[in-house]
Amino acid sequence: MRRYFSTLEIYMDLIGDYFDSNESSHWSYESPIEIRAQSLEKKRLAKTSSDNLRAFSLALNALPIQGNPPRHYSAANRDALPRTFEDALRTTSRAIVVTETTKPFAVVDVNKAWENLCGYTYRESKGASLGALLKGPETDPLAVTALLNQMLRGEDATTILTNYKKGGEKFRNRLQVGPLYGEDGMITHFVGVLKEV
Repeated sequence: MRRYFSTLEIYMDLIGDYFDSNESSHWSYESPIEIRAQSLEKKRLAKTSSDNLRAFSLALNALPIQGNPPRHYSAANRDALPRTFEDALRTTSRAIVVTETTKPFAVVDVNKAWENLCGYTYRESKGASLGALLKGPETDPLAVTALLNQMLRGEDATTILTNYKKGGEKFRNRLQVGPLYGEDGMITHFVGVLKEV
């Protein structure tokens, strides 16, 4: 059995199997019955490859998320995202929100700068989803979905969204999101840093 070192290798191997199974190896006359049988076999192989890719995708999503977080959060990298829950709670002028790692990504904590920007208090925010708090008619759902997909892979992501404050006031929000790590290197929460632009 082949040992894989990355998910990309698994994906490339599955794609390679699909294309290898669909190549014509020779030119010759074939009866219509042989052509039909080959066509059915190609469809069966394509479906098998498609099912394998779907299974691979589901297995990948079921893996526990882990990574190698930077251990120090200092003034030198103050524009970088916090990497631990403790770093996210430090006093800062940046608007920070911490959420759970599963849908609906309920708010766990917010800082004073977030309260000032968005208009919601910690008590109003805790347990609510960011969508329920900040989404409005001009919030781009495709940008939100792309951001969530990247975040769920354990990657940092940045986008600019149209969001809405508690009073209904629209604002352009440069949103950076990423994972927060525990001592064991596992992702414990997600963090968002908001900036009105």
